[in-house]
Amino acid sequence: MSSTPLLEGKNIHFQYGDEVIFDNFNFRIDKGDRVVLKGDSGSGKTTLFRLILGFESLQQGEILYQGNSLKEPETIRNLRKSSSWLPQDLNIGTGLVKDVILFPFTFQAHKKNEPDQSKIESTLHDFGLNPDEILQKSYSDLSTGQRQRVGLAICVMLNQSFILLDEPTSALDHDSKAKAADLLLNQNSRTVLSTSHDSFWVERCEKVIDLNQ
Repeated sequence: MSSTPLLEGKNIHFQYGDEVIFDNFNFRIDKGDRVVLKGDSGSGKTTLFRLILGFESLQQGEILYQGNSLKEPETIRNLRKSSSWLPQDLNIGTGLVKDVILFPFTFQAHKKNEPDQSKIESTLHDFGLNPDEILQKSYSDLSTGQRQRVGLAICVMLNQSFILLDEPTSALDHDSKAKAADLLLNQNSRTVLSTSHDSFWVERCEKVIDLNQ
């Protein structure tokens, strides 16, 4: 275990109105961990992701990335540059699938990892998608399971050291779940923080943080 965690939460308090989501909540994630957050609906899984990514502001406590506070804008920028994020609502783009895939690589932080056509095709194939059929389809016409697999494929192609996944297997069949777990959880250089109600995924993560406790 490294002396400085990749990500650490200290005495976090957060609430919406009168509803307390976190009260004196602490967590630690080290580089290379495969972590899953589990808990009932409303327990704060997605909220914690939003706090980590800077979409919500902490009311009390602190979240540190590589020892630096996420209250500092530069720390949030560094985290976003070195991470990829797949939201549960899968609202990741519009237009043709090929354009949705390439869009994240238009940002300076990701340009160096822009995949060529063969990489795109092979990664889609790894997730059980036929590139000849899917790349020219409108993203809005895909099934939820297809959207989820496209999103996971983008996360792999971004090749970031830190991946955040909100319910990554909720719309997948068993074979697709197995492929996703193999491609996302089996690289020691990658840290994965996920949320899931899926026992298949939870059992394949090394560390479980139960938000109901």
